[in-house]
Amino acid sequence: MTRVALLLIALFVSAQCIAQNRAVVRFVAEDLPPYHFINAEGKADGGLVVLAQALAAQANLVAEIEIMPMARVRHQFESQSNVALLSWLKTPTREMHFRFLGTMCHASASLIGLKKSPTLIQNLNAAKRYRTGTIRGYYSETFLKQHGFTEGYELVLVSNYESLWNLLFKGRIDLVLTNTLTLEKELSALELDPSAIEHKLILAQFPSELALAVNAKFPDDLAKRLQDSLAELRQNGQQQTILEKWKIRSVNSH
Repeated sequence: MTRVALLLIALFVSAQCIAQNRAVVRFVAEDLPPYHFINAEGKADGGLVVLAQALAAQANLVAEIEIMPMARVRHQFESQSNVALLSWLKTPTREMHFRFLGTMCHASASLIGLKKSPTLIQNLNAAKRYRTGTIRGYYSETFLKQHGFTEGYELVLVSNYESLWNLLFKGRIDLVLTNTLTLEKELSALELDPSAIEHKLILAQFPSELALAVNAKFPDDLAKRLQDSLAELRQNGQQQTILEKWKIRSVNSH
């Protein structure tokens, strides 16, 4: 064997060792196009998946990205030490228990009603004349209660989106508080017509930041690398480019 061949083998082995020594971060997320979903080839895809891959490359980390039901996402995120939640709504309560490393993108929240309904509201206080529904245990419940909505009166709480949208379409509630991330997907899955609804009031005061989050067990050094790298991607415009390509509301449009 020639010296050149031996050198090439040595370089290859060295590169493999370096790759194997790179820290692995598992990014988890639910199936939510175009943010993160499983594509036709059975692989993780979407704007925030591409952003996570760029983030891992910037931080010199190995990214393992998995799409799974939200219940599994929460379990793995809260119990394991090397898991990052790819996008999580940043709220004051969550900030008390988890670490948010930077904004991935923004969402918007609205009071949604049927187009055929004469519901007219100019502010959140005016919505108290109607019945507003949301999911029990979600931040939207806390938000509405903080603004004076009372369960059993102007506030209706249910356990899932199927019940929520069916109540709206059957006329048993007038409004639904939700973000716009899953709107069309939820309605289509229930065989309800997305064109039958409209935004009655956009809630600018509702938290809109979808952030990269980790738990208290996540290593501090890796958290710092991810935080710094995400800031660099934002500063050099790469984050903006990725989000615009996927038609996702960027951090700069907030």
